[in-house]
Amino acid sequence: MALKCLIPAAGKGTRMRPLSHSLPKAMLPVAGKPTVFHIIDKVARAGVKDFVIITGYLRELMEAEILAAYPHLHISFVPQIEQKGLGHAMLLARDHFADDDTLLVVYGDTLFEANLTAIMKSTRAMIGVFEVEDPRRFGIIELDSKGDTIVNFIEKPDKPVTNLAMPGVNYFPKAGDLFRALEKVVSDNIESKGEYQATDAYQIMLRDFKLPMGYFLIDAWDDAGTLEAMLETNRQILEREGGAILTTEIEGSEIIEPVYIAQGVVIRNSKVGPDVSIAPGCTLENVEITNSIIDIETHLKNVRTHGSLIGRYSDIFQVEGRLIIGDHCLIDGKNG
Repeated sequence: MALKCLIPAAGKGTRMRPLSHSLPKAMLPVAGKPTVFHIIDKVARAGVKDFVIITGYLRELMEAEILAAYPHLHISFVPQIEQKGLGHAMLLARDHFADDDTLLVVYGDTLFEANLTAIMKSTRAMIGVFEVEDPRRFGIIELDSKGDTIVNFIEKPDKPVTNLAMPGVNYFPKAGDLFRALEKVVSDNIESKGEYQATDAYQIMLRDFKLPMGYFLIDAWDDAGTLEAMLETNRQILEREGGAILTTEIEGSEIIEPVYIAQGVVIRNSKVGPDVSIAPGCTLENVEITNSIIDIETHLKNVRTHGSLIGRYSDIFQVEGRLIIGDHCLIDGKNG
């Protein structure tokens, strides 16, 4: 028996374009590092050392960067070549798990706060939930009269019976139970909107296998599913965790926290923050920037901007205004 984590992260992130044209969705940066790195760090701190990650779009880039960042962990990758839904993606990893492995599943775009160590001591399956204002937009759970056991899963209900939405952080004391249910979803061709869904497998575990399923409250759930949500999530994480200033190469500049500024970033004669994340290899000269994310190896000079998302390996000069650009861009406002 082993403790493992499965992270389905094969999504293309079409709503995240232009940033996702050249990066997988799970590799887009928030608060100083790619989304999937936040997940790996959080799960590893809870004691998990063995990860299986489902990759798809631009998987070679994603796999290489994850392995370089986490040489101390055991990480395996499973490609999802054909997109057939989350349930299908998870089933592809079947051969990496023994039936009696304990399994934590975290969806690759789910940024969250929770006491994973306590949750993984449970003897029954535990579904992570978060209280939302409008449950009609989400999959939710229905509870028994005592309020501690799940009796039903409901997808985007017209008349919600709870406000407990499922972000995608779930624990299974026996991996075999989950994979048997996923196999049934596929073999019985149980589809939702043309795809095999993980929620249908959870329903099978509950109703067909008669397995008791509890729930736990997620303390914070940050959405990074749209460009606007990325900026809001960046702000929330920086304010909650305090950010960091790792570089020593700051000259003649004002830094307004919270910010995340990576080691080796060069900042000269600039005003940076609040709510700004700057990745390694960037330089800023005569820049004023707030509420923005800048990815690796990007250079800004004579720029005034707010609410910007700027990709990798770009050069931005003489610009005032909001920027939403992908990788390898050159913008020179002085030269039109």
